[in-house]
Amino acid sequence: MKPLLLALVAVLAVASSSCRGTMQEEDMSDQAIKARLEAVLRGRRDLDLKYVTVDVNAGAATISGIVPNGDQQRIIRRLAAGVRGVDTVLNNLIIQE
Repeated sequence: MKPLLLALVAVLAVASSSCRGTMQEEDMSDQAIKARLEAVLRGRRDLDLKYVTVDVNAGAATISGIVPNGDQQRIIRRLAAGVRGVDTVLNNLIIQE
């Protein structure tokens, strides 16, 4: 092989091995799942979360509180179900009348 090609292969090998060494597993603790879920919900400015609480226990997310309509209730449930680490969503949301 040509020296330049050998140098490029060596650089790529070092870079690849250092990337593997710094990669960490995602935290799957209840606290971390709750933080991810809350971040996802807060990222949606169209949701009224003023009276909504979230709790996670053994991968089961419990969402409680009051929302203004059924659309928001469905969106919150769908978003929660999509968060990594959430196995079950217990929807205790009440629609405000």
